[in-house]
Amino acid sequence: MHVLFYLPVVTPWWFDNIVAPLIRAAARDARVSVLVPPLWRGTGIGPSQLAGCSDLETVDWYILDGDDHPALRVSAAGQDDLFALVDQLDADITLCRSADLDSAARFPGQVRFIMEGAAPPFATTPTCVWLSETLFDHAMMPLLDAALRARLDAAFRPRWDAAQARFAHADRDAFLAASGLPRDKKLIALPLEYEHPEMFFGQHNVFADNVALVQHLAGQLDDDSVLAVTNHPLNELHCDSGALEAVVAAQGGKVRLVRATGAPGDATMQLARFCDGMVVGNSKSFAGCAFFGTPMLRLSRFRTGNWMHAYDAFAPFAAALRDGTACGADPADALSWFALHLLERTFDPADPDLDATALAARITRPVDPARWTARPDSRAAA
Repeated sequence: MHVLFYLPVVTPWWFDNIVAPLIRAAARDARVSVLVPPLWRGTGIGPSQLAGCSDLETVDWYILDGDDHPALRVSAAGQDDLFALVDQLDADITLCRSADLDSAARFPGQVRFIMEGAAPPFATTPTCVWLSETLFDHAMMPLLDAALRARLDAAFRPRWDAAQARFAHADRDAFLAASGLPRDKKLIALPLEYEHPEMFFGQHNVFADNVALVQHLAGQLDDDSVLAVTNHPLNELHCDSGALEAVVAAQGGKVRLVRATGAPGDATMQLARFCDGMVVGNSKSFAGCAFFGTPMLRLSRFRTGNWMHAYDAFAPFAAALRDGTACGADPADALSWFALHLLERTFDPADPDLDATALAARITRPVDPARWTARPDSRAAA
């Protein structure tokens, strides 16, 4: 078996903590090749990453350091030498950390994207990942045999019930008071996405940036609604939020910026619990809507599972919120989706039992009850 890693938008942290362990796992029983550019705008790898893999003597490294390597972060279109090399390597499996769907579609064999596995409000490790057929198709589920689905639900039920109990006694009035949000208006939540220059996945967002998204939604709010915005935790750490704060302030109270109340991301989950509806793009915050049954407007070019009953335009979403007919996720399907995702799909790249055969099985056999109880973290507390 030959496993190819194609990594144009891998960050050094992702490489060291997620991708390098995956390379080690695949190299246990397969030929491995790695295609990765040098560092540029926070993506690619440098001498430190190569030094950390110096013991992997059987791995073939291809550093894509041509003059046009920055373009790989967006698209490899026109880079015929790259595709000639890919065709020559003729891998059985390609694992991508890439924002370029069109180029990945030209790779031979089975192609999967290495994606973050987090599904809030459930606890996962920072290195939890899964292998996706595309980038941001959210809440998709295969058709499961009824008996198999019942087993899956039963395996996950303790963790589901613990998470439900965690939020059962949450105090909406206390949260609104602490956040400075009104009690007498429809509350529409908006979790923003990471938009650091290293975040090339942002090319798939519907709006150019978070400021444009806030302006778009604010212009459609009626006087009985407030848009409650939470910034991405990494934006707070690494980005200048001045333009965002200015556009929020310019809305005359129709838009409020809600700060974190505890752990990073906690304010977003509190809003998912207490808001009337939430607007999401491609972020993992959709999972909060799935868990709480919160009506959701999704502004994205990617698919959403039908069981989420997601709206795709603001006007019908707002109208349904006003008249009380807004639909949320089906709770039975939500349980099954979280069970499938957290017990079946996600895994630890540093699992000592992981190898290329196990990675291949995750692609060719996407549902396997043996995986549901194989890892201690699959039963972690919510």
